[in-house]
Amino acid sequence: MSAPILVGYDRSDSSRRALDHAIARCNERHAPLLVLAIHEAVLDPSGPRAFGTMGDGDRIQGPFPEMPDVHEALGEARDRVEEGAVAKAEYAWAIGEPGALIVETARDYGAQLIVVGHSHHGFLGKVFGADVAAEVEKHAGIPVEVME
Repeated sequence: MSAPILVGYDRSDSSRRALDHAIARCNERHAPLLVLAIHEAVLDPSGPRAFGTMGDGDRIQGPFPEMPDVHEALGEARDRVEEGAVAKAEYAWAIGEPGALIVETARDYGAQLIVVGHSHHGFLGKVFGADVAAEVEKHAGIPVEVME
């Protein structure tokens, strides 16, 4: 099977369009889909860790406390993916800065394409003025398709 197509999903309108576009691309290319939801959290490495200690689990699997925003996003994505009849799909979530995590996850999974929504701005983007789509395009090293 070919390399996956990764889509960043946060339940925003643009990420819904990105997911629908990624589903279409997967069906065109007979590629698996990887849906990534990110819980944005500012972590202070010098302070106490709210999500375990270094070495606990891994950055995608946890262990971490329940995070309804991430689980709801992945549940909604799963419903859309099933409607789109993608042959194979995986679902993952991570905690941290979305742009960097999308790029890192794409590299870890050997993704052939990243699809993101243009207005994928969360808490950190508002605080630091980061544009997630622009950060992904800048650092991905693979094709990135941005949905308005």
